[in-house]
Amino acid sequence: MTFSQAVTPAADEAKFQKYEPLIEKYNQDKWAQIERFDPHFYKLCLSKLPKECELDSEPINATQFVTEKEYGLLSNLEYKIVNAYTMSELLAKQRSGELSAETIAKSYIKSAIIAQFTTNAAMQFLIPQALEKAKRLDGHLKRTGELIGPMHGIPISLKEHMNYEGQITTASYVSLIDNVVKESAVTTQIFDKLGAVFHVRTSQPQCIMHLDTWNNISGRTRNPLSTRLSPGGSSGGESAMVGMHGSVIGVGSDIGGSIRCPSAFANLFGLCPTTKRLSSMHCVSGGRGQESIPSTEGPLARSIEELEYFMDSYINHGKPWEYDPTNVPIPWKPASLPADRKIRIGVLSTDNLVTPYPAVTRGINETVAALLESAKFEFVDLTPHWFTETEMEEIYNCNLKLYTVDGNQQQLELVEPSGEPVLPLTKHFLEFGGGNELSVYENKKLNIKRDSVRLAVFEKFFSRKPGSLNVDFILSPTYVGPSEIPGQSLYWGYTSFWNLTDYPNVVFPTGHTHDKAIDTFEAPDKLRGNKYEKMVWLNDDAKTLKYDPEHYVGGPVALQLTGRRFHDEDVVAAVKLISDTLKLSRR
Repeated sequence: MTFSQAVTPAADEAKFQKYEPLIEKYNQDKWAQIERFDPHFYKLCLSKLPKECELDSEPINATQFVTEKEYGLLSNLEYKIVNAYTMSELLAKQRSGELSAETIAKSYIKSAIIAQFTTNAAMQFLIPQALEKAKRLDGHLKRTGELIGPMHGIPISLKEHMNYEGQITTASYVSLIDNVVKESAVTTQIFDKLGAVFHVRTSQPQCIMHLDTWNNISGRTRNPLSTRLSPGGSSGGESAMVGMHGSVIGVGSDIGGSIRCPSAFANLFGLCPTTKRLSSMHCVSGGRGQESIPSTEGPLARSIEELEYFMDSYINHGKPWEYDPTNVPIPWKPASLPADRKIRIGVLSTDNLVTPYPAVTRGINETVAALLESAKFEFVDLTPHWFTETEMEEIYNCNLKLYTVDGNQQQLELVEPSGEPVLPLTKHFLEFGGGNELSVYENKKLNIKRDSVRLAVFEKFFSRKPGSLNVDFILSPTYVGPSEIPGQSLYWGYTSFWNLTDYPNVVFPTGHTHDKAIDTFEAPDKLRGNKYEKMVWLNDDAKTLKYDPEHYVGGPVALQLTGRRFHDEDVVAAVKLISDTLKLSRR
């Protein structure tokens, strides 16, 4: 196949027209499945939920339609199941006979349908399969008196690019609209055996490489907390679904921030683990074979405890290395936080390349101030010790070039056959590093740069040797702003830096939200001169401010905590301690 020489391929209307009936049928099947599940509930949603034009233009908190009883969309029991009961409580209530897997599944299916009406989070529903699985689980428990596994009857949502046996898997590429796969992703297989109930597969953006979620099959996914904002990406369907209480926990993937930005934008907890601890086998991606910056699967959850339970169940009970030979056979271990001293956290308020928006700066300062009231933590400012602006620009350029090291040929293999229009953030991604195909030698040189940065982080901050700042963790922004405007998630550096160096992170809510009255900025002369700072803060004229505090109403502020490689357990435990100290309730 011959590809166009341009970085961004031109849309081919004639080709695309042939796919439009398939797209229409794909979406019609989704809505028909929703209506068949409960016609009365379907009509109730149509009558009580806002229309698309209102959701897209107003900062509507869509979670209210699930969390507030006054809308009458859920029964009292359904309301308790999706809002009040934690994962451990759902398991206990099944053991006692108080709840059945089928009742839990139906409750979460209803909440997922509300999520679809308001946030457009689903690519595909699996309602018949979910109900059949729930009934089998109930039968097993009745016969044996035992749960089938640690995820028995727990509704889990799946990012759609993970294969699901016998179902279409598009990964949001129009050319794959009829791609029925024969084998499920390893992660799906593991949770299936552990007893999970899969009821919905969620959206991701075109090429799965936006920090937003927008594609030519299902359209734009909205933020559950402020619907005119982005849910993040590329696991934005997961953040919207979990944020709307449409699943107990969600499975996303991350190669540049794709779990952490969505978690931050929807005020959730999210883990990007050290690579090779979870399996990405049998997932559709335009980045397959690119080994310089590996992708990883990971969870998005409403509490840090549920995130921890996910990891323990997946690794210790699922044993992914028995399915995937690339996974490291390391159990999920008890955490080892310092017991004889304070936990030492390095604070990185800015990466010295792109200045965060005021809400983020305020959020990190106020979070540190609140944690300082506890005797458990001490903090050191990392900004003076961090890489310089020039060094960070070189590092970020290396980062971007490695994403497009093949000149985007694998992405074009999936995009060009359908002639689908290339969306603005896809164009932005395809032009990373100029979008040029690199030689093996050039790729190796970039890998050397990557490895030197990984070592520098260790020696400067995490090493126990003299000269190191010797921190236990690094606290930093997840993104330059609160939840972003759709189509404007341009700078990946706060998350992709950690993909480049492969250090694990947990994103957590801070309890702070953008405030248009105080999160103002009117001093463009104080900005740095590099192109990434200008790209984020300024309009195309590179002089006038793009940033407008009116645009970010309803956007939460979340931060990320980073730890040493293969010490994921410690990062989770530290966030649990932070969450307890800040009195962060389950979302």
